[in-house]
Amino acid sequence: MAEPISASSTAALAVTGVGAITLVPGVDAATVLGAFAGAAVFALNSDELTTGKKIAFLMLSIVMGWLAAPLAASLIARILPADTEVSHGVGALVASAVLVKLLLALIRLADNGDRLVALFRGNSDGGAK
Repeated sequence: MAEPISASSTAALAVTGVGAITLVPGVDAATVLGAFAGAAVFALNSDELTTGKKIAFLMLSIVMGWLAAPLAASLIARILPADTEVSHGVGALVASAVLVKLLLALIRLADNGDRLVALFRGNSDGGAK
């Protein structure tokens, strides 16, 4: 179990860093905060990872959510009824919560070459015999 002081110190440092980034001119605060929120959701739901990996994936997830926010927002807007505007902050939240999990699943799939080939060929059984 993590020490309460180290966990709260880490959380305070992360929130302070995200808050400082939002003060930089030209940076959309909603996108940064959305990316942080999505990354926090990912990190809190990943029980199988160690604390060091959670922190590394948290930072990676924030960056990925920030970069993929416009794409995710446009994809969400396409799913919703016409004339619905989706904020880049919402796109960042969804992207940062989903992208790292998706990449980890693709890495696991790539580790099993036969299953990956069967998936691309359209076999739903994954190459099982």
